[in-house]
Amino acid sequence: MSQLQGKRVVLTGASRGVGYHSARMLLAAGTQVFGVARDAARLERVAEELRGLGDFTPFVADLADTDAPQRIAEAVTGKWPALDILINNAAVQMWKPGWHAEGLAAFHAHFRINVAAQHELIFHLTDALRAGTQPRIVNVSSGAGKFSVLRESADGATYKFTKFALNGLTLLWARDLHGVVSVNALDPGWLKTDLGGPNAPGEPIDGGHRMMEILELPWDVTGRFWHGKEEIEF
Repeated sequence: MSQLQGKRVVLTGASRGVGYHSARMLLAAGTQVFGVARDAARLERVAEELRGLGDFTPFVADLADTDAPQRIAEAVTGKWPALDILINNAAVQMWKPGWHAEGLAAFHAHFRINVAAQHELIFHLTDALRAGTQPRIVNVSSGAGKFSVLRESADGATYKFTKFALNGLTLLWARDLHGVVSVNALDPGWLKTDLGGPNAPGEPIDGGHRMMEILELPWDVTGRFWHGKEEIEF
């Protein structure tokens, strides 16, 4: 029996890419999945399939909306008395040459989705996680947010910065919840998703496998950055 059997999971960005494949694998492992996505029609199509694999609850929310994290948390705590796993997977990306090409509006919009919403979800769901069984948080980051990559060029500056900030958020929440909730960051790899584009070397399902690998790490491993089960530098 999988060590994930019966775990209660909140997964954002569940209708496509890494989120979709993670949802499939989580359900196959016997978890209950509360899947969040912003595209209602797409989420419902995916939910029809995923309900055939296990206990999947779809919830429509756009993390660009400032009230979305609290609405998600209220729905989750209304469904379950406790939460075991929170996966902050949803994100947006653009890739232009530097800050001026991207503009301030894009910076604020992407920071809202890629960083602030994740922070608020953790904040609102902390009590539910404290009540869970060996609770975990996985923040889906990117190798683009590593120190070494930031030093290389300003291309994709907003995306790089938001993932850099998410890594910092991971470290701080890991300290804040040390001994209570395990908090780690995951680089799923450069994949052929809507976000990664068609030229990426990996497939979306690879990200799902790496998600399962990080969830199989010992619970007391926290505040670290992973590419599946391989630890990498921040």
